[in-house]
Amino acid sequence: MKASLLALGLALLAPLAHAASDPDSGPATPNLVQNIQTSAALLAVDYSPDGKRLVTGGLGRDIVIWDAETGKQAMVLHGHTDDVVTVKFSPNGRYIASGGVDKALILWDAITGEILRKNTDHTDYVRDVAFSPDSKLVASAGWDGQAIVWETFSGIKVATLTGQKAAAVASTAAYEKNRTNKGRSNNMTSVAFSPNGAELLTASGDRTVRGWDTQTWQQKYVLNGHTDEVWDARFSPNGRFVVSGAWDNTARIWDVSTRQAVAVVPAHLSDVWGTTFSPDGQLIATCGGDRKVKVWDMATGLLVRDVSGEAHTAEVETLVFSPDGRQLASVSRDGSLKIWRVPSTFDRVSAYADTQLEKWEKKGEFEKTDEYQKRMAQKLKRWEEFKQEARTKMLAAFPQSADWQNFSLASYNPDTEMYQVSSKLFAGPFFIKVAPRDAEQLRNNFGKVIYGTPALELKNDALLLKSVELTVPTGSETKVFTVMR
Repeated sequence: MKASLLALGLALLAPLAHAASDPDSGPATPNLVQNIQTSAALLAVDYSPDGKRLVTGGLGRDIVIWDAETGKQAMVLHGHTDDVVTVKFSPNGRYIASGGVDKALILWDAITGEILRKNTDHTDYVRDVAFSPDSKLVASAGWDGQAIVWETFSGIKVATLTGQKAAAVASTAAYEKNRTNKGRSNNMTSVAFSPNGAELLTASGDRTVRGWDTQTWQQKYVLNGHTDEVWDARFSPNGRFVVSGAWDNTARIWDVSTRQAVAVVPAHLSDVWGTTFSPDGQLIATCGGDRKVKVWDMATGLLVRDVSGEAHTAEVETLVFSPDGRQLASVSRDGSLKIWRVPSTFDRVSAYADTQLEKWEKKGEFEKTDEYQKRMAQKLKRWEEFKQEARTKMLAAFPQSADWQNFSLASYNPDTEMYQVSSKLFAGPFFIKVAPRDAEQLRNNFGKVIYGTPALELKNDALLLKSVELTVPTGSETKVFTVMR
């Protein structure tokens, strides 16, 4: 890295320029929604739960909160005495947790910017932080080989987790400002709570991903398969899958129930530093040392789009989807925070069809020319068939990876005998036909419903729910109702 850039990297974090939303600003960055350039390398980013703010940290020591719509600074948090490596909003939006090279985990008031607590229990730098879904716990991963869990409000230490195995080749590299490098075989690189809060996921330099029971804090399972240090691991929105990224240049998708990898994605030409699921569980985003941000299809395992192209000019450290799933933010050692347009359902279908068509178009080694030409005459038809294959795969995969079983009852209309129902994932409204005599029982037992297989459709580039059956206990028996449009 050039000396001039090193000097910038040691400067305090401050915005130099802001490019407003302009997705068509040039052919090189057609997916770019917004670009925020700062004077120091950025290593961490997260969205607030309402999607209105972004928080970043990096070599400038200070933490900056940005207005997600305008790209302007909303607040600067001062408290770390060295580089900030990780920063996260709590799910309830009240707190921000950050960790860095000063070995400190700091808990901030997300509204006022006040420091609420500073823990220095780690003996080396804090690599990652995570809140439990109810925001009552905060966990940290340290370069010292520990994951530590605290009660968010009281600061009481709940658990200290270790348990890594010795890697085949151990490294004693320490943190470097100029680049992200390999660590030690016993370091902890990431922490993440499952969506239901029952498990804590850790990744480490011993090439494993581990799941821990949050009641007993005992290890439940180990995911083995990566051939180099695992740098990041995250749960899918419904908790059934895990995606991990490593220095072996791959991202792996794991089935938590079987403890097996269901896909190995050759994600990057260099180490994979960041991985994440989209809020609907249908896409996976990865970033890494090759300066790329890529989006992959959970249904097909194929690359949907390299959204960044050559826009980032240095290693991309981490990335995060917006809560509504429409945008993707990434930060890089080039000092930029970039917000990308997330590929649509149409893009997913086209990516699959184009990939399959490219394979189909290749002339066979022993295929006669006239036979090949006859086959090519069916190209348009075959392309349409591949698009339909993609739609079928997407509809089949959706219930497996999405957190779609999340409906809530609204008001009941006894005249129409209808409950109105809302969903966090599907655009509604929806209704349930219920006789007045069963209405109270349904309301009282709605939290115990068993969902059937959803009837889904793709329409106007959107995945829609047509209907789904609910089995509900009503007294001594069960009854079946249907959620419908």
